[in-house]
Amino acid sequence: MISISNCTSKDNPYWPLAQAPQPRPPTVAMIMDRRDGCSARTRLRDGLALAVGVALDWLAYFLRRRGDRWFTMSDTEAYWWGWQITKTLAGLGRRYRDIRFGTFAACARCAGAGVWADAPCGPCLGTGRIAPGRVS
Repeated sequence: MISISNCTSKDNPYWPLAQAPQPRPPTVAMIMDRRDGCSARTRLRDGLALAVGVALDWLAYFLRRRGDRWFTMSDTEAYWWGWQITKTLAGLGRRYRDIRFGTFAACARCAGAGVWADAPCGPCLGTGRIAPGRVS
């Protein structure tokens, strides 16, 4: 059983009343917080930086969402064709690329010019590019 006779500490102060601490006069230095030693200015700056960061994060989120809605049909078709989709301009733009273009190389015979001795190159059919599987 717990018996508490003085729960509010009225009759038992933390310090003797005759030696009550006097408030310290303000100094020229910045007022420091007792918890972590940071000044009020530092806490205000950190809080403001956090608020700006959260606001910019929300803005970026809504821009990405708007871009996803605008490009839903194009993204679906690009996915169906197997194209690479790159989001640009904070989500408000798209760049589509067929990954098969990465498999082409410059023709070794015409060095990518498409012309060999003033005539269309035979191995690349005048395009200057050839798939690596072909022999030039």
